[in-house]
Parts: sequence; C-alpha cells; structure tokens
Amino acid sequence: MTRTVPEVDETTTHAVRRTVLGGVVGSFVEFYEFSVYAVLATTLAVVFFPAADPATALLSALAVFAVAFFARPLGGFVWGAIGDRIGRKRTLALTVILMSVATTLMGLLPGYAVIGVAAPVLLIVLRFLQGFSAGGEISGAVSFIAEHSPVHRRGLYVGMISVGSVLGTLLGSLIPGVLLLTLSTEAMQSWGWRLPLLLALPMGVVGLYIRRRLDETPHFLALREERSRERNPVVAALRGREQWNLLVKAFCLIAVNASSFYMIVGYLPSFATKSLALTGVQAFAPSVIALVACLVAQVVGAWWSDRIGRRPVLLGSGLGLLVLSYPSFLLITSGSFGLIVCGLVVFGFLAGAYSAVTNSTLTEMFPTRVRVSGHGITYNMSVALFGGSAPYLLTWLGGVTGSSMVGAFYVMALALVSLPAVLLVKETAGKPLRTD
Repeated sequence: MTRTVPEVDETTTHAVRRTVLGGVVGSFVEFYEFSVYAVLATTLAVVFFPAADPATALLSALAVFAVAFFARPLGGFVWGAIGDRIGRKRTLALTVILMSVATTLMGLLPGYAVIGVAAPVLLIVLRFLQGFSAGGEISGAVSFIAEHSPVHRRGLYVGMISVGSVLGTLLGSLIPGVLLLTLSTEAMQSWGWRLPLLLALPMGVVGLYIRRRLDETPHFLALREERSRERNPVVAALRGREQWNLLVKAFCLIAVNASSFYMIVGYLPSFATKSLALTGVQAFAPSVIALVACLVAQVVGAWWSDRIGRRPVLLGSGLGLLVLSYPSFLLITSGSFGLIVCGLVVFGFLAGAYSAVTNSTLTEMFPTRVRVSGHGITYNMSVALFGGSAPYLLTWLGGVTGSSMVGAFYVMALALVSLPAVLLVKETAGKPLRTD
C-alpha cells in the first residue's frame, strides 16, 4: 500500500533544526560514553583487572570494550521493534536515559581491590547495558531525522548524527585525556577515572528534556493512522528475498565504516602509547587529529551527497580507504610527528567522508514500517563484528605478529567487502522515502 506523506518544506525549517538537535544529542552522549572507556582502558585495566602482566590486563579491558558492541545487535532487534511499533520519539527518550544511567553506575563501581571479582563482573553487566541501549539509539535517531527532513537536505541532516558522534568522541577523548595529563597515576587510578563517567548523568537529563519536547514523525503518524504497523517488525524485516537482499547489502556497506571509525575511537589511543611510544600530549594527539579530520569530512560529505548523490561519495571515500590506508599507516608509524599528523589527517578524512553518508543510505533503503528495525539489525551487527572487536583483535594481532601495519590491512580487507555493496545499492538522494 502506498501512502501519501506530506513533504517537509522551508516553512518548517526551524522545527526541522530542532528535530535534528534532538536526534544528534543522543548520538553525542552515546559516543562520549563509549570513547571515555576507550581512553581510560589502560587505567581501568589496573582498577578492574589486576594482573602480573600489564598486556593481559589491557586485553581484558579491551575485551570488555567489545562487550558493548556485541550487545548492540540485541538492542537493535529489541529497540528496532519498539521504534517501529510505538514510535521513534518515545524510543529515543528511553535509550538516552538508559545509556546515561548505565554509564553513571559504572563511574560509581568499586574496584577489584575492594570487592574482588564482582568488580569486573559488574563492569561487564553495565557495559552490556550501554551496548544494548546504543543498539537502538542511532537507528531510531537516523529514522527520526530522515522522516522529518526535506528531500533536498536529508543527507546533510541525517549526516549530523555522525557529526554528533564525532563531537561526543572528541569530548570523550579530551576530558579523560586532560585528567590523565594533569593527575598523578595514583590519583587517576583512585578517583580520577570516575569523573568523566559521572558526567553522563547530566548529559542524559539534558538529552531527555530535549527529546520529550519533539514531535513524532509524519511518516510514523501516517502509518499509525492507517493501522499499517507490523505486529512484529523484526520478523517483517527478515521476511522475503527482497528484504534479505537489502539486509545483506546494508550489512556489507557498513563494514569499512565500522572498521575505520572504531579504529580511530578504540584502537588509536592504546596504539599511540604501546606501539608508537608517544607520551604526554602527543599520546592523545593521534585520535584527536584523526577525529577533527573526520569531523570536517563528515560535514562536507553529507552536504555533497545531497548534490551529487550518496553512491559517488561512498565510492570515492571507500576507494580511498582501500588505496590509501597502507600509505597512511606508513606515515603514522614513521616516528616523525609531522608525518604522523599527515597520515592521520588522510585516514580520518576518508573515514569521515564514508561515515557521513552511510546512515542516510541505509535509512532510505527500508520502508517506514520496518525502517528502524532494518537499520538497527544491519548497522549493529556490522558494527559489532567489524568495529567493536577491532581494538582487541588488532592489539592481539600486533602483539603476535610484531607488525604495526595490521590496522591498515584490516581496513583494506573490509573496503573490499563494502565496495561491491555500494555498487549494488540504488541511488536514493533527492527521492521521497519509501513508504511501502
């Protein structure tokens, strides 16, 4: 059944921008909380995983980092169904507060020295809840913004979700980074690591306040009015050959995005200290530099995708990651800080340009009745497999092989997975969202 949904026009621009802010705020909070853990990994390894071998403790902390990503597919299934059944707005309010409460409780946890093995167990549980809530956050947010956006600016507005994630990651890198530079090791391990995590609660309250004041999307309201909602959106998203073709293409399309972005967020902080032997301010510079380059590219890529299409931006940046990841890592591992910066800027820019367009492409692939579920299933499974495991896998491979280039080979391999999917997806820029 084809339904008519009124398109957003310039007279509602103010409302659309408020909606974009409401969608972006959750992405900001989510990635702030995820990146804080990554930067604090070496400290948390000591607090929660005492071991004679520091490398083993670090791997344990990175394994817990990955736990949240493996909880994301479950969150994608659950929150996707909820978002397609009760609405995007209410789902977004629930996910942002669950994420913030889990992170705040993490900041209140006693360490291993106080409660023994219960400390890492509780850390794993809270990290799982983080991932579970994040599994519904981004899928609900991109669907919410896409369904509120005018056709000619949908790529830019949906791309702001990725911008919010980078801004949250930057803040989540800078705050613990400043603490690590200014506090003694003893103070950081005693109480300093808690401060960035406890900031999650006020952030979540602000996010909840903003989201409760938003309007439900016209696409979902039309779906509800016509009583066309699926009883089980997840089953509907998995039913039929056409749906499976969409799911496989979406899953593969995300692969290089997940590997390159979470390389910056989860792998570079520990890589800078362990493999590049950087200390002080320089130890935090790689991830910050790459994120700034990523941020610039996301704005440019999202804006450009509304003018030339989603596929050209994805193809150009995906090919760039395939061809230039190895030269970039050669520069990053050169030992010269100037060359390191050059390599980080190239890699960050390419990763940002690709990530700017993935969410708009995915959300435009699925019809309204399963939009949140379709995005949530594919995005979160791909991120879990190729992104969340990357810090642990690459740290382990680097130790086993003694090579500092494993990151480049990882991204190049996944570019070969994503590029065929990009070639197979239909161009959706400038077209109305699917309603059936």
